[in-house]
Amino acid sequence: MPLYAEDDLNKLCLQSATGSGKTLLMHVNLLQFQHYGKITGMDKKLSKVILLTPNERLSEQHLSEFGQSGLWARKVNNPNQIKEGLFSQIDIFEITKLADQEGPNTIATRSLGDQNLLLVDEGHRGMSGKEEGAWIKRRASLCAKGFTFEYSATFQQAVAAANNQTFENNYARAIFFDYSYRWFYEDGFGKDYQILNLPETFNTTQAIYFTACLLKFYQQLRIYQENVTDFEPFNMEKPLWVFVGSTVSKAKGTNVEKAAAADVAKIILFIADFLENRQKARQRIDEILTGTGQNTGLLDQNNNDIFAGSFTYLAKSMNSGESITNIYQDILCRLFNNPAGGGLELARIKGNSGEIALKAGAAEEPFGLINVGDAKGLCDHIQEISIARDAKLTVGDSDFTEAMFASIRNSASPVHLLIGSKKFIEGWDCWRVSTMGLMHVGKSEGSQIIQLFGRGVRLKGYKWNLKHSGHSFALQRPLFIEELETLNVFGIEANFMEKFRDFLKEEGLPGNERRHIEYIPMNVTYDFGKKLKILRPRRKASDGKEYDFKKDAQVPTVGDIPDYLTQNRVVVDWYPRIQFITPMGANPATLKNTDYFRKRHLALLNYNMLFFELERFKCERSWYNLNITKEGICELLNDSTWYILSIPAAQLNPDGFDGVMLLQQVASALLKSYCEHYYNYKKREYIEPRLELRELKQDDDNLPSDGDRYQLIVDGDEEQVIQHIKQIKKEIEKQIKEDRDYLRKLTDPGDLKACKWRIHLYQPLLHARKGGCN
Repeated sequence: MPLYAEDDLNKLCLQSATGSGKTLLMHVNLLQFQHYGKITGMDKKLSKVILLTPNERLSEQHLSEFGQSGLWARKVNNPNQIKEGLFSQIDIFEITKLADQEGPNTIATRSLGDQNLLLVDEGHRGMSGKEEGAWIKRRASLCAKGFTFEYSATFQQAVAAANNQTFENNYARAIFFDYSYRWFYEDGFGKDYQILNLPETFNTTQAIYFTACLLKFYQQLRIYQENVTDFEPFNMEKPLWVFVGSTVSKAKGTNVEKAAAADVAKIILFIADFLENRQKARQRIDEILTGTGQNTGLLDQNNNDIFAGSFTYLAKSMNSGESITNIYQDILCRLFNNPAGGGLELARIKGNSGEIALKAGAAEEPFGLINVGDAKGLCDHIQEISIARDAKLTVGDSDFTEAMFASIRNSASPVHLLIGSKKFIEGWDCWRVSTMGLMHVGKSEGSQIIQLFGRGVRLKGYKWNLKHSGHSFALQRPLFIEELETLNVFGIEANFMEKFRDFLKEEGLPGNERRHIEYIPMNVTYDFGKKLKILRPRRKASDGKEYDFKKDAQVPTVGDIPDYLTQNRVVVDWYPRIQFITPMGANPATLKNTDYFRKRHLALLNYNMLFFELERFKCERSWYNLNITKEGICELLNDSTWYILSIPAAQLNPDGFDGVMLLQQVASALLKSYCEHYYNYKKREYIEPRLELRELKQDDDNLPSDGDRYQLIVDGDEEQVIQHIKQIKKEIEKQIKEDRDYLRKLTDPGDLKACKWRIHLYQPLLHARKGGCN
């Protein structure tokens, strides 16, 4: 790679996973540039701020989000709207409207100048194809003497697909922030995912495979609707079933268009058959829910049942007496919006929206929507196919003229199924996608697949933390929430799924296609040759249960200052948190200023923010019995007898908003330290007088129960790891029988070890090196 030249320093690129906050980063970068532009005078050298987007819908979305951040933006449709020298305003263009010459729908790139601050959303666009290659040149000309920020989730995939050394060198030097999906996923953000493999015998099991995928989505929809109140703190949205491909068009066109049209026809014909042939549909449902992969033929290449353990919620309903007929009827009601059922109807919405509504019989509301470029061509093609296959469906025009696509993202929408092309992948702001079907996928579409995948795994999370519930601080996780926090992925043809798996591997992500579970027995050593004593809380005479601080003690309340805290004060030293240079030879301790909050400081604090900060801190520590009030916080900060604060005097005299925020941080640190000291003191005060020395017995809560086992969950493709686990199980059984100590490597050296020590209560101990095993 060539060394940096001065001209290379006018572009920064941020690669960040879909749903990780690229838009907010853009707003921050813009404000940073405007702030330092004023300080350095750079704002007077630049003409304007320009945001380039791939399409009109994304432009509208950015316009709305700039408004929410208090930034002045507008869409520009013609050259007459352009004004020079407005560095505080953002002009939004679609990249498709830039051209070499002025036209009715285009703007000449040269008319925008070359001294601009350029923001580029979906910056990977333009690295392939003749037309898109020209976009890169036009982008470059807009900021030849300015500066560029580019944002994308898929620079890596786009550069690899372009196979262009110049692009590779440019982006290798310009990307300074990489938070691609691999890191996003490993940090607990977004949904988990599961790939539902195509069976080897897909051609003969197509109907039952599609039925299983339908059941998988129906189960998600039912879990959501029957437990919607429980999921409210987790901000779950109503599930949406999406089929998407590189293009969805008529049969007369390129090979890709023909293949995609054939895929759509497969889906439509399946739905028509499911609605029309009720007996066959119920029979397939019965086989899936009560049979095995051997019965249904839904086996992968290793003869594993693809849908094993996938329908626990529906199995629970059946165990409660629900019949297959009841389930089919509920599917008609919930998924198809018509308990009476009826034939499938395709109704093309008038206008140029490219939308086709799907309805079941005489339903008042559509259950599905097809969003394509050529709606009429696709309708004609499906009608031809239906006649040739004698399928029971009707194709016509809708009485409605209003487009439906924009409303799908709302959970109130009646639409449960969306079939569309890649045009809604970029910039589609939807949190509902829960089951995804892949249609025709081209060889060079890695970036689009990752974009699509990123849309599917978006999750609001508990209190908007964007993480799935296992990584939240929720006190309790609702049953079956993991089903709603999992994106199910399946395909129409096996080679599409193979490409998708390859893209995940390139990202460094597990396949999550089939989870293999192994159990290792957990043994307890009962005979040490002497009795073991432990300190435990006494048992209450009333119910025989141990004294519990959280349940039995008086509720500790923030604001209370016991003598213990005035004699053992909380110490917060703010000096290590700021840049501090000690003069040569001076003693740092003698230079520290000790101070406290006065009324003028307290008047500047945001007590709501402090309250919620303490509530989060309390949840992180699981201090459920700690009572926090805003009044208690005020009382606490008005009393300085419980803390020692070391902080430069200048920091307690803010001259701007940054200084006020620092006071807020100091107050938060004091309060958190108080809570920790106060809570632990109250716990010791209550528990210590109630402790006793007791003999450890078999029924102690510290000991595993009979039959407790380690559960090891492994990706089904990791055959070597699975074999090593089986090998170590045999070795453990052998060593336990022979009563010998041992240390055994399970995977790569040092990754996972199993140990048996005579002096330990539990046998064996498993140790996984951090970062070595998942």
